[in-house]
Amino acid sequence: MIFYRAKLTFPTEKHENVRYHSPQSEYLTISTKAPEEDSFLLEITNNAIAEAGSKPSPESINRLILLDRELFNNFCTKTCYTLQSDPVHQSIWRINVPKLAFSFDFVMHGILALSALHLAYLYPKKDFYVSRAQIHHQISLHRGGKLLPHMTQENCSGLCIFSILVAIYTLASPRKPEDFLLVGETGIAPWLLMFRGTHAIMESSFAALISGSLGPMYQDGFRRVQLRELPTNKPSTGEEQLNVLRHLIAETIPDRTTFDIYVKAIEELRKSFMAFNLYKYNHGATDAIMWVHRVPEKYLLLLRDREQESLCIFAFFCVLLDQMNSIWWGEGWSTHLMTQIHLLLNEEHRQWIWWPVRQVPILSN
Repeated sequence: MIFYRAKLTFPTEKHENVRYHSPQSEYLTISTKAPEEDSFLLEITNNAIAEAGSKPSPESINRLILLDRELFNNFCTKTCYTLQSDPVHQSIWRINVPKLAFSFDFVMHGILALSALHLAYLYPKKDFYVSRAQIHHQISLHRGGKLLPHMTQENCSGLCIFSILVAIYTLASPRKPEDFLLVGETGIAPWLLMFRGTHAIMESSFAALISGSLGPMYQDGFRRVQLRELPTNKPSTGEEQLNVLRHLIAETIPDRTTFDIYVKAIEELRKSFMAFNLYKYNHGATDAIMWVHRVPEKYLLLLRDREQESLCIFAFFCVLLDQMNSIWWGEGWSTHLMTQIHLLLNEEHRQWIWWPVRQVPILSN
């Protein structure tokens, strides 16, 4: 039995002996029956110390050890319940993902990074959580990124959950006024390139994913993809408004190639609206992220260039993104992006997005 000054027990199927202690607690005590797991967490802390490039005192090292155990405990008892509302998926995040993290260090660094941002959200005066999140995130990116081109049946589950953690971390990170989420000045956002690339590669490992520890999660995702292809007799308001937008673009874009790119982007967005309208429970975030994964890359380049029509389509995406506004890691993104879109559009094209703006109000100057 190993004892530290923090209380931590590793989660089990029945959620036994899991206790959460507020980060405001002055002293904590760790008790764990798994020396190999404890040794792994010590290695994770040492990785973060090396990444920081400093030589902390023994006292500081002890504090970092306790901090990382606090982050792990917070993920297993709190953060895991905020990632999806479906009870089966919550169980996967609470039990299976932490188990996976003990096999892949880049997953462990990823969950510690996300947990640190969660605590930074809960306790905004504690700035050290954000800096700790950044250190763990950089290690996760470096180590997981190197393995992405070499996905196998053995590591596919780890790499796929890694890409999801990176996507959520990006949404949860403190925003800058100019952040546009999907694209930057130089092109498609790095996190999105990696996310799309991972999901393209994983098709070759689909059988291993379905039969693995994350199987129920991917089975639900596959069913959601199938749902998007079903015919519908009663289009939602969002679908009807997207059809209006399609006709407006057809009247103003003479170039057939560009028009076809916009049509594909609108069609994928229409499918997301349709799927969400058919079955809303637990899928607002899924339908929004699915569009991000399936939208044509050439559309993203038009969005990078702030083409007016691309911005109008993006405004409709914000309506789906707004379904994540009640989640701590998605809070504020829809309004942030809609406000930027409105500022970038000319007066004519602002009239095109009257419906999205009604759903997601813009911030006043």
